[in-house]
Amino acid sequence: MDTLPEAKSPARGQREPGVYVFDVSDQPWQGVGKSGLAQKIVRRDDRTGHSFGFMSFDTLTRTGVHQHLGPAFSYFLAGGLTDYQGTTAAGELGINFTGSTHDAIAYQATLSVGRMEGPVAYGPDIQHSLHAGNRHAEFDNQFPEHLPDLNIAVASVTVTGTRVAGLTRRLVYDYAHTPHTRRVTQLMLLPGTTVPAHRLTALVDMYVLGGDLTLAANDRATHARAGDFVVMEPGTQLTFSSRYGASLLIWADGPSMWEEGPASPELYGFTSAHGDPLRFGNRAPTELQRR
Repeated sequence: MDTLPEAKSPARGQREPGVYVFDVSDQPWQGVGKSGLAQKIVRRDDRTGHSFGFMSFDTLTRTGVHQHLGPAFSYFLAGGLTDYQGTTAAGELGINFTGSTHDAIAYQATLSVGRMEGPVAYGPDIQHSLHAGNRHAEFDNQFPEHLPDLNIAVASVTVTGTRVAGLTRRLVYDYAHTPHTRRVTQLMLLPGTTVPAHRLTALVDMYVLGGDLTLAANDRATHARAGDFVVMEPGTQLTFSSRYGASLLIWADGPSMWEEGPASPELYGFTSAHGDPLRFGNRAPTELQRR
């Protein structure tokens, strides 16, 4: 398993940005202080509340009442979680906005890919640390009329073509109703597809849902397969390809720039039709239809 270099200055600032693949399949589950909850985290920052990795819930495990202080994303690979709004099930991307307040229970064994972009407030009686940046505080739901979840069935999102042969895309979520200009997309590569060289302007997190992927950056090729996490740093120039086909779930914190090949549209869904940040700044784009 590749590991990110230590976050030291100035050494970190001097090194070339890169691509890191994490195969956690053989790594032990990490306890979080409560029976039935576990995780395999490839990136976690308790100062900012940002994290990326697997979350696991045994049957009848509750999270406890908590309030999200930043956006949180859970793509359900198996099982599901239920709160007072309803159930988010396998194949769905569940999104909690800043201020979302709820308790969730797993009625069956559940595995999710979590990307947390802010800390979480728990009451003083909750002692586990499932979420990065846990805060213990008294809180109320300031907006009870706002339901806590936006659930998107990824397979139901329209597939669109791209100018890269063999590459199609679903724009899953465009960060509507947040202060961020980011994207969640699914990229699908037919066998033999190569995505030309492009440079990242911001952090990109990827989960390989299925298939195989070869990523080339800094004169080094890195291989990923189904179940792997990929962290791609801002400033990286890379290409990627699939020999046998791939399905990728991607969080992009900013657009990419083609080094050669197709001039447009942008790879990760930052097009003028969906609120191009290069044209509109950091405004929230148009809301996707809620599914």
